[in-house]
Amino acid sequence: MNRLTLVHLTFLGVGKPPSTVEFSPGLTVIYGASERGKSYVEKAVDYMLGASELKPIPEDKGYSRILLGLRADDGRVLTLSRGLADSTIDVFNSDLRQLTTAPADATVSFKHSSTSQRNISRYLLKVLGIDGLKILKNSRGEVRLLNFRDLARLSVINDSRMGGERSPVLATGMPQNETGEKSVLKLLLTGQDEPVGPTAPGTVEKKVGKGQAEILDRLIDDSRAKLTIAANQSELREQLARLQSSLDDATSRSGQLIASRSTLVQRRRALEADESANQQRASEVRQLLARFSLLREQYESDLERLRMVGEAGNLLGYFQTGTCVFCGAEPEHQHPGHHLAETTQLVAAVAAETRKTTELHRDLLSTIEDLDAQTADLNAESARHDDQLTAIDSELRALEEQLAPLTTDTSEVFAARSRLEQELAIHAQIEQLEEMKASLPNVLPAPPPARPDSIPAADISDFEQAIHQTLQAWHVPGENRVIYDPSSAEIAVDGRPRGSRGQGMRSIIHAAFAVSLARRNKARGLIHPGFVMLDSPVVTFRQAENREADPELMTYDVVEHFYRDLLDDPPGQVIIIENGTPPAAITERARIYAFSVDGSERFGFFPPQDQTLTD
Repeated sequence: MNRLTLVHLTFLGVGKPPSTVEFSPGLTVIYGASERGKSYVEKAVDYMLGASELKPIPEDKGYSRILLGLRADDGRVLTLSRGLADSTIDVFNSDLRQLTTAPADATVSFKHSSTSQRNISRYLLKVLGIDGLKILKNSRGEVRLLNFRDLARLSVINDSRMGGERSPVLATGMPQNETGEKSVLKLLLTGQDEPVGPTAPGTVEKKVGKGQAEILDRLIDDSRAKLTIAANQSELREQLARLQSSLDDATSRSGQLIASRSTLVQRRRALEADESANQQRASEVRQLLARFSLLREQYESDLERLRMVGEAGNLLGYFQTGTCVFCGAEPEHQHPGHHLAETTQLVAAVAAETRKTTELHRDLLSTIEDLDAQTADLNAESARHDDQLTAIDSELRALEEQLAPLTTDTSEVFAARSRLEQELAIHAQIEQLEEMKASLPNVLPAPPPARPDSIPAADISDFEQAIHQTLQAWHVPGENRVIYDPSSAEIAVDGRPRGSRGQGMRSIIHAAFAVSLARRNKARGLIHPGFVMLDSPVVTFRQAENREADPELMTYDVVEHFYRDLLDDPPGQVIIIENGTPPAAITERARIYAFSVDGSERFGFFPPQDQTLTD
């Protein structure tokens, strides 16, 4: 579609010097002293775009005609010419800057008519390529043709509306116009006009279509009732991303602690295994010592008996004559030397057994000594194991103390993430139901009650995000979470409705609404006049002396970032009317008009009243 750019506004009168301002295709700023015609420029532009009247001021005395130059994206140049109290507007297909007697290319009425094309509204809508689009007229579902004034009210905003309590959408403030004004925003956000209405269906189709629509409406209402978080989809996704980031950080920290704990547990298990083997070996050594102690006692007992045998041989009669004590032979049967030989063999046997037992006893003592040394080593190793296990247990307790809050926090983050995912799932379900309802065939018996609040949730979320980004770019204090309520057409920022804020916040939110709408629709190729004119969007802003006492006061850099954003990310043509001096940094990038300020060459929009064309 085409878009329009304001080229110039010029007042002409016989014997009067032309009073004109030329508008930059980017940013134009008109500022200066009060009562110098700044706001009159906005009112005159609105008058040339179809407003019914332009209230005179003393300074316009002697001027009889107004020219408004326009340029369309397709290269077409137009000049609208209207008298200060005329009901008709002459259209010239050229850039006209002076009074002329040449006939106009078209003469149209200022008042919109759906039955005639000879009015400025239909003419400009044709230039834009959107003539014939329809919006809702009332709550009964009746439709009417789009009026260019519907668009102009969202683009040309005077100072009273800028800071007023009424919603930016409800421009006229008339209850009978509310449905249509909401429908205009729906048209701009979606690019889709309202259908004329359903054709006459059969009886069965009527019942089926009505039943399906009612069921979907109930499902949509039930789904909306399940929403518990006052945030749109974009904000929910941002919260979910932040939670996921926190969860990733917590998981990373927990992972490191768990890895350390796992290493300690493995070391503890290894120590326990070593200690178990140590205890088993110690038990075996103790059993051997117990057995060897018994064997030692046996050896020592044997040695003692052998000694007693050697010493007590004579006492027992081993060396006396008579019956042989060894073999029992009587003397008469004993051969010579028999007794001596037997005695010698006994002594040798005792000595041999003694030597053998002594050697075994010595080896046994050596073995017992080795086992005692092993026992001491095993006991020392066991003590070292105990010390190491105690240290590991202390480290494990410290890790558990660090893990406990992380585990609790992670559980809470998981629960919060689950809630956000549920909310997003409900939003997705609502969108799906709305799409299903939109795809129903036109089978209703009559137009349903008008629902200007039935803007698709995705478009609302997108527009809310656009306003949020604009407020953030302007450095407006706060988180700037934006919620638009289609039913009431109210905008809430950080949970507070715009109408309940101070004048400064109302003005900046209204400005953000208008700029964001122009910027969003420009980027998406959607319907918009192409220009925005704002009267006093930041005039009430000043630095906060005590923000806690007065939270409505803006920070000092809002104005600077306001102008910088309009230059760095232009939403189209923007014209700002302000009392305050704009930042010096923008003077080389914007067209500036200064009225009656130090160093300015211009008295006001109009020259002093005593100045004539010959001056």
